[in-house]
Amino acid sequence: MIYEKISTFIIAMFPIGELRVSIPFAIHSLDLFWVDALFYSFLGNATISFLLLYAIHYYKLVKIKNYFSNLWIVKMISKKGFNPFYFFNKWEKNSLKKSKGIDRWGYVGLIFFVGLPLPVTGAWTAVLISTLLRLNAMKSFLSISIGLSISGTIVTLLSIYSPKFYNTYL
Repeated sequence: MIYEKISTFIIAMFPIGELRVSIPFAIHSLDLFWVDALFYSFLGNATISFLLLYAIHYYKLVKIKNYFSNLWIVKMISKKGFNPFYFFNKWEKNSLKKSKGIDRWGYVGLIFFVGLPLPVTGAWTAVLISTLLRLNAMKSFLSISIGLSISGTIVTLLSIYSPKFYNTYL
């Protein structure tokens, strides 16, 4: 039982999927009760959000990029003609576009951004957007957490009831 909970917690920390993947996976593949799936997914996603927010606000995004660009493996990959920051730069560019709408709404915009369980609207992107907009870290974390609880509730309800609907009516 502890293995399933730890797995759910860790899966929710990944930037691809976050709790949108960990909740259905925990319920349908790990046979975890929906309350546990929601709780450990929320906890994992909120934990990584907190760590990222404070790491980025403390060290600043530019310093983090410079640190990673000076690693020997990154230099070696760069010499081969591959840009190791390609995906990060693309993510940052897309987040900057999305931040224009959130800038107008502020912290409430962050809640709605994270609360809608759509692709690339999760906590990782919200952390980057809050950093780009220079929002307060604690208020951003609270907004992201509220959004995660909304999104987690929606995903949990869909995970519980959509298979039953599918089996009954289709």
